[in-house]
Amino acid sequence: MTVADQIAAIARTQDALVTRGQALAAGMSKAALRHTLERGRWQRVARGVYATFSGPLQARHRLRAALLYAGPDAVVSGADACRAYGLRYVPAAAIATVLVPNSVQRAATSFAHVRRVRRLPGRRNVLGGLPVAPPERAVVDTCIRLTSLQDIRALICEAVQKGLTSPDALRSALGGARWRGAREIRIALDDVTAGCRSAPECELRDLVRQSSVLDEPRWNVPLPGVTDGTLIPDACWPDARVVVEIDSAEWHRYGDRVEHTEQRRARYAALGWTVVPISPRRLRSEPAAVLAQIEAAVQVGITRRARYA
Repeated sequence: MTVADQIAAIARTQDALVTRGQALAAGMSKAALRHTLERGRWQRVARGVYATFSGPLQARHRLRAALLYAGPDAVVSGADACRAYGLRYVPAAAIATVLVPNSVQRAATSFAHVRRVRRLPGRRNVLGGLPVAPPERAVVDTCIRLTSLQDIRALICEAVQKGLTSPDALRSALGGARWRGAREIRIALDDVTAGCRSAPECELRDLVRQSSVLDEPRWNVPLPGVTDGTLIPDACWPDARVVVEIDSAEWHRYGDRVEHTEQRRARYAALGWTVVPISPRRLRSEPAAVLAQIEAAVQVGITRRARYA
């Protein structure tokens, strides 16, 4: 096999990228490497990392380059890893995040954040040919760069809802961290542990906890007396027979979901339950009015039940 063939074989497994060490080990001379770069046949992506083509680089190339630059033990984390797991509530990542052992020394680079850690994740997954940190570590590392509690809640709720991780695993990955955002992650984890499944539900929980009238509702559990699992309200107060449903446009207002929502609410009514529908927009723009409506519904429900007890 010729030197060119050996390099081509390496590049095929690395998204058409090779390192200086790999090229020299395959038999390419330093002069030939320099000549190839000067002629524009290859391009330098990072120190000691080259693309074996002259065209534009894609996000995938930069991610692979970050791994090659960081060394053989590097693992992708942060937003790119979350996206590899199929999570949607992920911010656009300006640069890749890769984790390396504490012993690895790498200079700063414009396209990769190389984080030295005392202990690499105990396991790694390979997604799309790239080594990726476990979901809980990827989520926590993404939250480091988030400044909004709403965004942190959305990402954590999605990861747990999809079954990629659990509140306990996320807490373990967070550990005793005290960096910016750690407090918000703990708030979001408390919400998920309580039963909230989305950022709006977490915000509703914030609102309910401000009330001097309302107790903590039951979050996302089957309606009492309905054992087939077809009625699981976002929040409910069994003593008042009141449920609250977050009416997001994504899940309730398009296609056959409209009819499904109507049918479900008709079942609530037939069973003697009052439904208070709330949109995320109203929850955020009219919190006082929303809280007053819920409190009124619960108080009326309790009074009604006491009257007919």
